[in-house]
Amino acid sequence: MRQLALYGKGGIGKSTVASHLSCTFAERGLKVLQVGCSPKNDSTYLLLPDFPPTILDVLRKNDFMYDDLEPSDIITESPLQFPGNGKIYCAESGGPEPGVGCGGKGVVEAIDTIKKLNILKALAIDVVIYDILGDVVCGGFSLPIRQGFAQETYVVTSGEFEALYQVTNVSKAIKRFEARSGSKLGGLIVNLRRVKNELRMVTDFAAKIGTQIVGVIPYSQTVKQCGGDGETVFQCAPDSDEARLYREIGQKVFDNEDLVIPNTIEFEELYEWWLPYIN
Repeated sequence: MRQLALYGKGGIGKSTVASHLSCTFAERGLKVLQVGCSPKNDSTYLLLPDFPPTILDVLRKNDFMYDDLEPSDIITESPLQFPGNGKIYCAESGGPEPGVGCGGKGVVEAIDTIKKLNILKALAIDVVIYDILGDVVCGGFSLPIRQGFAQETYVVTSGEFEALYQVTNVSKAIKRFEARSGSKLGGLIVNLRRVKNELRMVTDFAAKIGTQIVGVIPYSQTVKQCGGDGETVFQCAPDSDEARLYREIGQKVFDNEDLVIPNTIEFEELYEWWLPYIN
C-alpha cells in the first residue's frame, strides 16, 4: 500500500490535483482513499455529489467513543465508475469552529480514527492520498510526515513567494523527521500563476532543493469551469489537453522512485534568491 501526502499553501489548487490523482489511480483498478486534512470539508468535492460528514463532527456526536462507529460513518464512496475494481473512498477530517481550538487536531483525530477502525485493511485500500492544508508549523498538519504515514510527499506550488516558502517548510519537516519516519519528498507539482519568469524560476528552485518537477499545470479555464460544476476534467472534458496532462502527472507519480531528503532554505535566503526573477 502506498501513502502519499500532498501539501501546498491555501488556494494553490492541491485539492484539485489530489482529486485528479485519485482518479488516475482508480483508473488503474486500484482502491484509493482520499483524506482531506483541513478544517474545511471540501477536499473531495470533485468526487462526491455532496459534502460528506467530517470525522471530527462524527466523533463529537459520539462523545469521541469508537465502539459504535462503523467505517461507513466516516467514509463515503465516490459514485464515479472506474475499470475493474477501481474505487475512490473519501474522508474529511474537519476541525474546530473558527477561533476555537487547533485546526491540526482534526488531522490527528482523523488519522487515529482511520487506524482504530482498521479502515485501510477493511476496504483493501491500495493508495492513500492525504490532502493537507497550508503550512506545517502546526504539529497536527505535519503528522503524516512526522509519524511516517506518508512515505511520499508532494508539494503543489507556483512561482509565488508564499508558495515556494511553503515548500521550504515542508522540506524542513521532512529533514527534521527523516530518521524517525522515513518520509521523503517525491517532487513538486507546479500550478502556474502567470508570475514573471515562473517556469524558469520553479525549475531552478527544484534543482536548488534537490528534487524534481513531477508536472507543470498551465492556467486553465477548462479546469476552472469543471471545478465550478463539481467535476474533474475526466468527467466534464474527457478528451481535453487538461485530462491528458493530469493522466501524465498521475503516471509520473505512479512510477516515481526518485524520493529524496531535500535541501532546506531559510526565509531570507529564499527571498533574496526569488527577487531577481520577478524584477
